[in-house]
Amino acid sequence: MTRDEMLQRLEQMLDAALAAEAVPAGLAEDTSDLDADRACDSYALWSAMTALVQEVRLQGRAFQELNHTLEAQTEKALAELRAVWTDRERHLQRDAERRSRREILGSLVDLRDRLGRGLLTARGRLEAMQSAKPAGWLARWLQKPRADEDEALAAVMRGYELGIERLDQTLEEFHAREIRCAGEIFDPRRMNAIESEATDAYPEGTVLEVYRSGYEWNGEVFRPAQVKVARARRNENE
Repeated sequence: MTRDEMLQRLEQMLDAALAAEAVPAGLAEDTSDLDADRACDSYALWSAMTALVQEVRLQGRAFQELNHTLEAQTEKALAELRAVWTDRERHLQRDAERRSRREILGSLVDLRDRLGRGLLTARGRLEAMQSAKPAGWLARWLQKPRADEDEALAAVMRGYELGIERLDQTLEEFHAREIRCAGEIFDPRRMNAIESEATDAYPEGTVLEVYRSGYEWNGEVFRPAQVKVARARRNENE
């Protein structure tokens, strides 16, 4: 007896044994539309199961590769997000440091202006006192007190000079430098003309006097200088 004959007899025996049983719940009562002539043997069933298992394995590999791809893309996106955040934090930190240094630099420049004005005042007072020459017995009586006052003013001036010298060193450490103006040609990018004077002694546009010093910081104008500029005479009345 061949294999096909054995399978056919087995199918007949199973059909005879299950003929009197009721149709299981969930199945249609009428099964006449099924193809009764289609042969179903163990080889075909095994082939179908093998193909199904292979398909499940392929789908599993595909899902595994998709999972790895998603993990790699997620890590890449997180790394890019961290880089952007780090760069943003670094940029904000640089801006904060620059604003702080700018505020400190402004305070130092203002302090230097105050010390400079104090030095000029003390120097002018000393020159005025030295130019005054009392005569007679009054001069002899006032000689010693005036000498003491001259020494005090000289000490004050020395203090101003030392303070200005130290501030200049600090400004240099901040990469800030004073804009040269006196005797230079007026530069509107770095100077503000507060006043002009008609004169033939200097070429037109020459800076005659500096009212407030200007400063440059890191190659940029931090504060423009306020100056008086020479202009040519237009008529004899000027």
